[in-house]
Amino acid sequence: MAQEKRRLKLRDCSAMLSSRIYASLIVALLLAACEPATTKNVRQDKQPSTNLSATSPSPSKTTPSDIADTQASSDIVGSIISQIENQTGEEDAGIAPEDEVLTAAAGQAARVDEATMKREALAEQALEAALSLLKNKVPERPLAPEPFEMPIKADGQFRIGMMLPFSGDYATLGRDIASGAELALFQLASANATLVYFDTAGGSRAAEAAREAVAAQVDIIIGPLFTKSVMQTRTIFAASAIPAISLSNNVQAATPGQWVLGYLPEQQIDHLLGHAISENSTKIAILASEDTFGQRLLSHTQNRLSSFGLQPAEVTTLPQELLADEESIKAAVQRFTRYIKADPDIPELPEPAYDALILAGNSEFILRVAPLLSYYDMDPSRVMFLGTDLWARPELLAEPSLQGAFITQALQPESTNFENRYQGLFNKPTNQLVKLGFDAFALVAITHQQASNNAANTQIDWRASLIRDEGFEGLSGRFNLLPDGQNQRFYEIQKLVNNKLVNIKLVSNKLGSR
Repeated sequence: MAQEKRRLKLRDCSAMLSSRIYASLIVALLLAACEPATTKNVRQDKQPSTNLSATSPSPSKTTPSDIADTQASSDIVGSIISQIENQTGEEDAGIAPEDEVLTAAAGQAARVDEATMKREALAEQALEAALSLLKNKVPERPLAPEPFEMPIKADGQFRIGMMLPFSGDYATLGRDIASGAELALFQLASANATLVYFDTAGGSRAAEAAREAVAAQVDIIIGPLFTKSVMQTRTIFAASAIPAISLSNNVQAATPGQWVLGYLPEQQIDHLLGHAISENSTKIAILASEDTFGQRLLSHTQNRLSSFGLQPAEVTTLPQELLADEESIKAAVQRFTRYIKADPDIPELPEPAYDALILAGNSEFILRVAPLLSYYDMDPSRVMFLGTDLWARPELLAEPSLQGAFITQALQPESTNFENRYQGLFNKPTNQLVKLGFDAFALVAITHQQASNNAANTQIDWRASLIRDEGFEGLSGRFNLLPDGQNQRFYEIQKLVNNKLVNIKLVSNKLGSR
């Protein structure tokens, strides 16, 4: 008899838990169906201070019928759930955790008692009531979210548009740049400066974001990040006479009034070639990938050598299908190196065919061909390997076949205090994008302040103000903005030794001038 009572208690508890879960699911269903939709924008996610105007769109309107239906659903289901909750008695409180586990594991069926049947009937009534409301509700045409409109700009207010990827695959990059700009805003205490955020979603809505920025009456844009986005927004900004400072490192994204602030590989190639020629290394070969980046570096290297009165000693492009085939790439690299098998009776290797080598391609391409070049007796100990700051990535620094290569990097000031401050505020280490974001805002804010102090009117000539012979000194290094939209930086030549970069010499920006 005691055993039978214990079984009934377990059965009651199990049924009660099932009813609670069942009722909870009904409430979730009703809330999902009846709650009015809202539109979420990246500007809602950011939490700036009072100086930082990160704006957000208004939610959709809720009709009186929506409120009435939602209230009716809550009243009916709430009443029934209340009855279910009140049916639970003191016997449920006495069940031991181990008994719950054993019951669930055994899965044994218990007799259906009257209390259990009543609870199940109440749960079924709740479900029917919810479905009835949804079934009988007259479908209404959903209201489109109201478009967000910035308030009219007050006299003296200065709006800076941050047009970056705040959603999608590259949202992290956009947030890093924005965090650097925000830190600059706080540090410079620009009372009249307001940041307004526009999401390019990595390029898919770049043109839409540009039109939003024009409508918001921004004075200048920081961004976009990618060349594709810059190309989509160029004519929109030009038509509205809004200057832009992109974070791109592609010279093709540069145009008068729309600058690029990234580290330009072409300019780095100029410095590397200048270093090689200064070391009397004039037999310069180029091994390039067939992709856009590889061909871009190849074309610039050829043009730059021509300006020095030189021609490449060898030019070879490796298609992707060749790179994917082991035997084909070995044969191609062997031909490129003009490999001659060493004579076992002669201890010295034959002289290499070239003095210096440009590997024009991304990091994957470099890691693919460098070990093969070394295999065919062409490594940095015999030929001057020349690489851009792309080679400063950890996987390339650790590559044995690249030890001894010469690499360019922008000369940057010591920034321990900044890095510690950023780490303390954002709880993560800084990076180059953060520094570029800081410099971009600082450049704009300081230029605006100086121009406003010197000008009789509030209209600023951005081209005249941003293009200065003395340039700017930032966390990302010293740079000048040029009339054609490009930038000019100071670089240093470094040598890769034992997986670390060692400074060799500072390269004047005159070597990179055009």
